Amino acid sequence: MRDNFCYNEIMNIMRKRLTLVGALIVVFFLTVFMLVFISLSLTKSSVGTDEFKPVDTATFDRNVDITKPIIDISGWQLPSEMDYDQLANQVNGVIVRVQHGISMKKTNNAAYKNGLDKAMSTHIKEFQKRNVPVAVYAYINGKSEEEMRKEADAFYDRAAEFNPTYWWLDVEEVTMKKDFNAGVEAFRQQLAKRGAKNIGIYTQDWFVTANNIDVSHYSSVWLAHYGRDTGFWDTSPDTTIGYDLHQYTSRGKLNGFAGDLDFNRVTNVSDYNKIFNHGHLMK
Repeated sequence: MRDNFCYNEIMNIMRKRLTLVGALIVVFFLTVFMLVFISLSLTKSSVGTDEFKPVDTATFDRNVDITKPIIDISGWQLPSEMDYDQLANQVNGVIVRVQHGISMKKTNNAAYKNGLDKAMSTHIKEFQKRNVPVAVYAYINGKSEEEMRKEADAFYDRAAEFNPTYWWLDVEEVTMKKDFNAGVEAFRQQLAKRGAKNIGIYTQDWFVTANNIDVSHYSSVWLAHYGRDTGFWDTSPDTTIGYDLHQYTSRGKLNGFAGDLDFNRVTNVSDYNKIFNHGHLMK
């Protein structure tokens, strides 16, 4: 009886241990399965609905990672609300508005009545002194070719001292009764005549087509195409226009500024180098 009792006890203990080991094995495999499932789900959601377009990364003298966003800002982003130290570490470049034409019906929080952006100088200086390359843009609203040339002169006079890496014409509103393209071209020619070397155009594919805008004279094209405008890149422009820079959302978020920001991206190192002088300030 004693031997039989011991045998039964031993068998019970072994069954309990085997049951515990089996349970641990089941828990282990379930945990692994859940981790793999979560990882695949996150990967799928980060890519979006469109086919993923690979982005090159490269390291230059200032450790440029082109997966970081490029932001465009104006007086609507108040300097007093921006932590430039934090922002400078999160972006690859900045495009700053210089003017909204050369005359406005009334002043606003972002620009003076003469069109000059109120925060332009501060934005440029703060980012440049942190070694972030800065390009500039001007919102075009001349009502004649003559006004367009005057706007170009003002654009150059206001920004030349900062040596921007690129000069962008923001073309998104028809402001002339006829031959708007001729007016835009008059602006570009005058800006080049004054000495601007790298001149690009910001617009949208549909706007170019609808208004017969000739983009062939520009050394770079910057297209706006938001998709779902979620704050993240989820689509690329469906266009035959060759472009170097893509504005993909107006709801970007970065540490150092509480509001929304326009985010832009390049898809290769060559485009970044062209627009932002290899990640260096212009001399």
